[in-house]
Amino acid sequence: MRVRLTAPAIAFVSLVAAGCGERSAPLPQGPNMQVAAPTSATSCDFKSLSQFATHYFSGTEAKLVKSILSAMQSAHAFTTTAQDSGFSVMAHIAANVTAGNTDAADASSLTNGLLACMYNNAADLPAIFPENFSVATDPAQHGAYAVRGGAADANAVVFNRPLASPFSGIGPDSVNPAAPWAGMLTDSNPAPRRILVYGMPGSFPQTFDWRVVPRSTVFAPPAVVSVCVNPDITANATSLLHEQNVGLLPFVHAQWLDLLTCSPTAVGLSATGPLQFALGAAHWGMSLFAPAPLSATNATIVDGLGGTTGGIHSEFGVEPAATVTLTFVVQPSDVRVNDSITPSVVVQATNATTGSTVANVAITLSAFNNNGTPAQLNGTLTRVTDYAGRATFDDLSETKTGGYLLVASGSVGGRPAIVVSQAVSARFNVRP
Repeated sequence: MRVRLTAPAIAFVSLVAAGCGERSAPLPQGPNMQVAAPTSATSCDFKSLSQFATHYFSGTEAKLVKSILSAMQSAHAFTTTAQDSGFSVMAHIAANVTAGNTDAADASSLTNGLLACMYNNAADLPAIFPENFSVATDPAQHGAYAVRGGAADANAVVFNRPLASPFSGIGPDSVNPAAPWAGMLTDSNPAPRRILVYGMPGSFPQTFDWRVVPRSTVFAPPAVVSVCVNPDITANATSLLHEQNVGLLPFVHAQWLDLLTCSPTAVGLSATGPLQFALGAAHWGMSLFAPAPLSATNATIVDGLGGTTGGIHSEFGVEPAATVTLTFVVQPSDVRVNDSITPSVVVQATNATTGSTVANVAITLSAFNNNGTPAQLNGTLTRVTDYAGRATFDDLSETKTGGYLLVASGSVGGRPAIVVSQAVSARFNVRP
């Protein structure tokens, strides 16, 4: 199906890649994900790209897109100019998805064809390439597809559909308006510093599978991912956002996801069966199989549960973490008086139930002698865990000889209800 955009609309798309009104118009709710199988191996083929553009776009817009493809070919595949042109075509696809173009098969093939001419580094392409963009580009499905980062691209948060009642969103930290999408993509990312943000419902009703291209994209400052779960009621007071292949993320209130209008589930399921059920229960907790309560004791609290991330690594969902366990993964070693302990002491924070690593845990060390009496410990005594859940203490020293133990205690940033258990190190000796 083609949706014909008017000439003014086409001109607007060419100036503003994804538009600024992405959240204003709801799209029809469709059945659970019905996806077409991706094509086999994909290589750069500008002739095929032109054909897909003719199929997907109509009239004047098709001619405009084909002119962008011609410029992309002239610039040669894999160049910065070709990449920038590819994102511009994707911005047209995004506008058509928002307008209701249901030709998801051609949109998916066109996107894969563009990527094959934009990147030749596997780290930049989707983990499985060609990717299946059918859900992301079907307006009747609960996916997402948007271009961000360019001067003409929107700075709005990317929400999954329906846009009037999304389950999840990803965007800049609303507390720091000086860091829009372009601000998050500087320095660590090569030109043209534009990205495709897309996604689909995850393995369970309250998970969402966000992805980006280039896959190697680094967000600095971090991006915020949020889901439609009230973080402030008692039932969720110990919950954190889990990112697949990473762990539990630093907690934030996502001020742009309104609990009064968002959907408590992602609706569609991308995986079912005993294996997926077991994996999901282990990672996300059985609470995922029923909608999380949204009502708050304070009616003015409307923010979703969010987490910050330096990169997008697939599925996101809420994970209960009533207790966090601390472990000395690098023990203190014997040392001379006033010398720094080497190798550096490292403490790991994990969810006591699932084993997921926990970021943003402030861990404080204290020292005790063999008699259990507190002892002077020098250096930076409080460190915060990174995305791997590890806190590294690289400047610890003792001023007196003897045998000592270190005790680690901590707290999870923004989640005081989570209990952090103490950990005791192995004994180490301080020599003259």
